[in-house]
Parts: sequence; structure tokens; C-alpha cells
Amino acid sequence: MPPTPSDPDNAAVEVGVKFRSDVAGVVTGIRLYKGTGNTGTHVGHLWSSAGANLGTVTFSGETASGWQQANFSTPIAVSANTTYIASYYAPNGRYSGDNGWFATQGVDNGYLHALRDGVDGGNGVYRYGTGGGFPTNSYQSSNYWVDVVFDTTVTDTTPPSVTGRTPASGATGVAPGTSVTATFSEAVQSATVIMTLASAAGSVSGTTTYDGTTRTATFTPSAALAATTTYTATVSGARDLAGNVMSPVSWSFTTGTATGLGCPCTIWPSTTTPSTVDSNDTSAVDLGVKFQSSSAGYITGLRFYKATANTGTHTGTLWSSTGTQLSSVTFTGETASGWQTMTLPSPAPSTRSSTR
Repeated sequence: MPPTPSDPDNAAVEVGVKFRSDVAGVVTGIRLYKGTGNTGTHVGHLWSSAGANLGTVTFSGETASGWQQANFSTPIAVSANTTYIASYYAPNGRYSGDNGWFATQGVDNGYLHALRDGVDGGNGVYRYGTGGGFPTNSYQSSNYWVDVVFDTTVTDTTPPSVTGRTPASGATGVAPGTSVTATFSEAVQSATVIMTLASAAGSVSGTTTYDGTTRTATFTPSAALAATTTYTATVSGARDLAGNVMSPVSWSFTTGTATGLGCPCTIWPSTTTPSTVDSNDTSAVDLGVKFQSSSAGYITGLRFYKATANTGTHTGTLWSSTGTQLSSVTFTGETASGWQTMTLPSPAPSTRSSTR
């Protein structure tokens, strides 16, 4: 039993531990020690040292206190002598926490090693904020009593699958300047991802990139797509860390008319990622940008880039430069992170060079 089973800190926080294994194997679950004050729904995560989310699991059937365990739906392959982070989100704080635990020594048990402070940065780690997220901060070499379930004999035989895609299957009026994305169910080996795009006129040239943090592959065409044309995107070849190969996935969408400068259009391409994805500011705030258009047209929707910790209901508003509200919309069906788009109830006219 931890000396401090329930810290008095009651802020929402993600707490975790850095660990390594002497041999390759799989992580099948996350464990945490729970004091009676540590209430709410706990969500466990396994991360790479670079912040890629390798697995998520929600705890259920917890006891009032003691060790709790939640198993991943699929075992997650891990490499030998490589740092990973096991963590969980405590929505009401009151986590188990003891300072100085990793200051001068780690914890060794068979193949597993919780790292001594300084072997690979600080240990344990935390991140404050609603919704949690990848924990990177450390304080006084604290042990937050997070653990993993590791095995060398369980084999991951489940191939990765595509769980999200843009443009959506069957989408119409897609901007000719768009890129194509596919989000995977688990981390994949970036060099194995194959993305193609083609129309009746032939294949589209372009480049494919992979973001390990969001598990998203992006195909960026070398030039704008043709207007009012149906394209078929295909994703294949992706292997997970255990070597399982996905089944190919294809879907189609149709571009819109080439009005103006390739519109419908946006200020930033969907491939753009902010340098600072999460500001760590937890205050309620309304954020915006001033913009102008070089030709008259319509504002049909609003977009914003979302970090995983940016939770709650988001409301988009279009204003005139003098502060008149022109339209408003509540975002629904958001993804965990990335660009979010919501169509306005009706298009709002925008005159040439008017500031909004």
C-alpha cells in the first residue's frame, strides 16, 4: 500500500511512470493504486517516449480502493530497452503520490524497470487539465503508483484498421486544394503506409506523411485536384508494431466547382499543425482571427484546431469588424484532436476585402 494512497490535490490530472523492458513483448493492461478519495472514471494510456498514444482503455468495475487493472482490447507490442510511459487520467485528483521515490533508484521486477530519475529525464510524470493527455512534467521524483501488465508470450494478431478519414466517404463539394487523411486504430510503422489517390483520368501524384502522435497518415497532392471530379483514395500496407498488415481500405469523394481561387477554401490547409498544440491554459476563453477576402462570397463554416485536452462544448461565432454577430454554430461530432469543422446554419455573405 502506498504511504500516501490519496493525495489532497483534487485537480484533474494525468499521472504516469516511465518504464523499460529488457526484452520485447506486449503490454496487455494498465494498473493503478486507488485510494478512497480517487473517484470518477479513470482512463489508462500507453505512450511512446515521443508522445504517440499507443493504447487507451477505460477502467470499469473498480473497487473502493487498492490495485485496479484495465486490459487493452488488443495487446500492444513494445520493444526491448525502449522507454514507454504508462499513465491514467484522474478526473478528481486524489491520486496516490509519494515524493522522492525515483530520486536515487528505480524499481526492478524481472524484465520490467521503472526508471530512476535522470535515466531518461524525470520520473514520475504528470499533466494537469481536463481530459488529461501525454504527461511530460515531473515533480520531486514522485511515484504515482501506475503500473503495466507485461507479457512475452501473448501474440498480437490483430491488424490495424482505418478508424477515421477525410474527406469523408461520399463527400461532395470538396475543395480542390484538399489533402487526404487516414487515422489508424493503433500505431503503425510509418514506412509501411501506402496511400494513393486516383480519378478516371489516372493516378494523382503526391507525398504521404505519417504523424505518430495522432496515428494519422496524410496524402498531399502535388497540385490542386480537378473540379467536379470523383476521386478514390486507397490506404494499404500499414503494419502495426507487431507486424500485422492492414486490409486495404478505399473510399471516394467528389470535388466542388473551381470558383475563385480554388474555393470552397480555408485559410490554413488541413495538413497544417500548430507549433503549440496545447497552451496548457485552463481558463474559459473565446479565441479568433481577423481575415479578409479578395472577392465577394460566403462564409459557410468555421474551423479550429483542437488538442486532446481541449474538452467541453465549443461554439463558433462569425463577427463583423464592429462586433455585430453574423452567425453562430455549436460544434458536434468532434474528433479527439485535429481540425474540427462545423457548417453554419446558413451561408453568411462576405463582401470583397471586408474584415471579419
